[in-house]
Amino acid sequence: MILSDITISIKLVNLILIFFCIFIAVAGYFRKLIDFKSLIFTCFFAIFFIYFFPLYWFASLLILYITTSFATHYKREYKIVAHRKGRELKNLFSNLLPSLLFSFFYLFFPDKIIYFAFLCGISCACSDTLASEIGQLSRKNPRLITTFEEVKTGTEGGVSYYGLFSAFVGALLVSIPAIYVNINLFILSTLIGFIGCNIDSFVGAKFELKRKCSNETTNLIATLSSTILGLIIFVLFLS
Repeated sequence: MILSDITISIKLVNLILIFFCIFIAVAGYFRKLIDFKSLIFTCFFAIFFIYFFPLYWFASLLILYITTSFATHYKREYKIVAHRKGRELKNLFSNLLPSLLFSFFYLFFPDKIIYFAFLCGISCACSDTLASEIGQLSRKNPRLITTFEEVKTGTEGGVSYYGLFSAFVGALLVSIPAIYVNINLFILSTLIGFIGCNIDSFVGAKFELKRKCSNETTNLIATLSSTILGLIIFVLFLS
């Protein structure tokens, strides 16, 4: 009887989470935070993670969505670079693809190192999004990460103290659920996500600014670098 009650409770919690995710995803669509394809993508993977992964995996993704949605919407009318029609599917894929791949790996190789790589990827994604969305509200012009020369707000590879602080907060927030597993994972994921954000800025300054790659390519390089760095750090310090 007790086991049956627990099973029913888990199913009820899952259903509540699914309806909540659909609600906030639809709300994001109507507020033009995401486009229609991104809405379908978000709902599908929310259900996927709710049913097939431990809750702390989903918790990080939920924090990612809520945090980045808030950052995107916050003072939108004052932003030079704003996603007026909502984030497109290609933007979501470039930020999440490495982590999604590791989540599939976890289904066959359920090891902590796979989870850590997944977490580092989305930590970078959140860090970079907050850096760009909140950073451009800084009253001072950013400086190019490669030369430190002052550039216009919205310039690829430009960084500011405001943006860097936001980047660190983003990486930290997404990493919080990792405390349930190991506090060292939380600390290192925060640092790696922040580093990944700066890799994004460096690639943006060296290549995207010169039109040698797209914004999506820059995002993909940064998030992929973060997952790989996560694997290396785990092997060196956590295994």
